[in-house]
Amino acid sequence: MYGDLLKREKDILQIYSENIETYYELGEILHNKLTEMIKKNGFFTMDVYHRIKTVDSLAEKMRRKSGKYTSIYDITDLCAARIICYLNATVDEIAEALKKNFVIDERNSIDKRKTLSANQFGYLSLHNVVSLRPEDGFREELCRIRCEIQIRTVLQHAWAEIEHDLGYKSSYGIPRTIRREFSRIAGLLEIADNQFVELSSNIQRYKNEITQQIVNGEYQELPLDEVTLHEYLTTNDEFFEYIDMYTTASQLEYYTTPAYGHLRHLAWLGITKLGELYGALLEYSDTMLKITRYVTKQNELDFFTTNVLFNNLCQAMLIKNKYTREQVSRFMALSCNENAEKIRQDTDELFEMSRRLHLVSENKWITGIWGDV
Repeated sequence: MYGDLLKREKDILQIYSENIETYYELGEILHNKLTEMIKKNGFFTMDVYHRIKTVDSLAEKMRRKSGKYTSIYDITDLCAARIICYLNATVDEIAEALKKNFVIDERNSIDKRKTLSANQFGYLSLHNVVSLRPEDGFREELCRIRCEIQIRTVLQHAWAEIEHDLGYKSSYGIPRTIRREFSRIAGLLEIADNQFVELSSNIQRYKNEITQQIVNGEYQELPLDEVTLHEYLTTNDEFFEYIDMYTTASQLEYYTTPAYGHLRHLAWLGITKLGELYGALLEYSDTMLKITRYVTKQNELDFFTTNVLFNNLCQAMLIKNKYTREQVSRFMALSCNENAEKIRQDTDELFEMSRRLHLVSENKWITGIWGDV
């Protein structure tokens, strides 16, 4: 009987060794499907990766669990993937999405977050055993193989890796004081995970409140930050009208891009509220249009972006308010990371552009924000 067991395990190892390329193919398919699923659903994740168990690793697994497997298809982690996400709530969202994209082996899947007793802390992760769906067009051989997908947060992942590297699970007779240290750290990580979920909820509530205030036109006194700026640029009809007029006046196309990088520059120029931002856009529009046309002509462009718009606003304010070279240099240093040569170059370019623009006789510019410039 023992001889039959050894032969069966040897046969499994041989079959796996001879067909390992199939598992590598499955691994690539699994990774691609998970990446596509995450992108489609907009899940907030850090990383997705997969691995195929080596023949030596399989041999060691079968030695430790001798007699458990009668067929290679009984082993569920020869092909495995891991999804690292930032929030605990995302773990459950991904688990639900898996049900729509794979066949779930409920019997062998396990939510390790539920296996700890009320007074225990430790490794918390969700393990799903899945297989490809035949209706998705995959050949039968690939669909027969089950894969393990682990879903964990960044902090859960850190805990598992540290625990593994320190050999905590495999050590025998670890002193009680050390076990308490592990549990204390695990408890702190669990609290931090929950706090991040709460923080995410608070940010979303803040976004919703900001959006409502902007929609209601009650935004003038809102502080200028990443959230308020994003909501203003993407939801405010007044800003949309401004862009429509600006594109008409400049005869250029407009493309939306992030403008967060200009928050420090705007604050340096004294713009700290949304109302102040809109006021500045109106006040400096004539100069901004001149700069925009100059820059796009120099670079042979037929469009401008949100980033260009804000950059031109800052330049217009520096020029119109006659900032000194020293002050302009300090402004340029905000984005040049103390690169003296780049600061000098950007400062020179601003003054050169200002000189060139003032070569145009002012009587050629029709008065008014949206004149035919």
